[in-house]
Amino acid sequence: MNEISKLEYALELLPDTLKGALMCVSQSEREKITELRLRRGKFFSAVLYSKEYFITYDGRFMNSSLNAVRVGDEEIDFTFKRAFQGSVHSFARELSQGFITCAGGNRVGFCGTAVIEPKTMEATSVRNVSSINIRIAREIIGCAKLIYDKCFSDGISSLIVASPPCGGKTTILRDLCRLLGETKRVSVIDERGELACICDGIAQNDIGLRCDVFNGYPKALAAMIAVRVMAPEILVCDEIGSKEDLSSLEYALNSGVKLVCSAHASTFEELKKRPAAGKLIKSRAFNYAAMLGTGSMCGRLTAFYRLEEC
Repeated sequence: MNEISKLEYALELLPDTLKGALMCVSQSEREKITELRLRRGKFFSAVLYSKEYFITYDGRFMNSSLNAVRVGDEEIDFTFKRAFQGSVHSFARELSQGFITCAGGNRVGFCGTAVIEPKTMEATSVRNVSSINIRIAREIIGCAKLIYDKCFSDGISSLIVASPPCGGKTTILRDLCRLLGETKRVSVIDERGELACICDGIAQNDIGLRCDVFNGYPKALAAMIAVRVMAPEILVCDEIGSKEDLSSLEYALNSGVKLVCSAHASTFEELKKRPAAGKLIKSRAFNYAAMLGTGSMCGRLTAFYRLEEC
């Protein structure tokens, strides 16, 4: 499945007014889109290389909203219902988390007015959706080869990959799964369905021959189960952060499993201050840390650390 087809999946979520404007964009420019944003009562926009542009009816990217496609109630409601396959209340967990992973691995995030459970004070749903962000999944075969060679050419190791938001962490992890899964047993904790993009039990992305995917499981639960039932050599998970994540990953490490994880951070110093990632780094859980850039450096290695030397 190539990048064009993933964008086509995203197009299927949009009403004709928005889809028509995008189809006027040249193919070469469409391929560079990483996000599509809809804001109720405002204008349709796209993100390319971390910069957001308004889209005109004739397919031009503009800094100004002049002649841009307006997003109204119909466009928001159509896209939201389409993302949930017309059955919003069948996806209670996704509603509470503020996003859903759709066909092709594209993630649809949304915000609006939270519905709060009084006893737990947690968001259980959302109403009056005001903004939608469709993040286009990217499968770039070979993008992790440099990091793979640095970390795994002499055997399996533990690695943490970090970048600011939209820095290409998930794309890099996906390709690392493919490379590692050719020779090692890998358990992929795919909580948001973005790494493997499981459809009817089959991974739509190339994640290697020896990968077992825990799709939609909470990280903490999946890590514990994976160690017990799949005997992985390597555990891969995206965006660690909570105390529960930390506990389960420490369990995996103590069971002799190597970790390949990602986290949000702009610098290595910032990464070390993250609650879960920082504690794991301090305890020497990772052998290496790879920092990625954003914008024109999205998905590219900007700094690399051998943590036994830090």
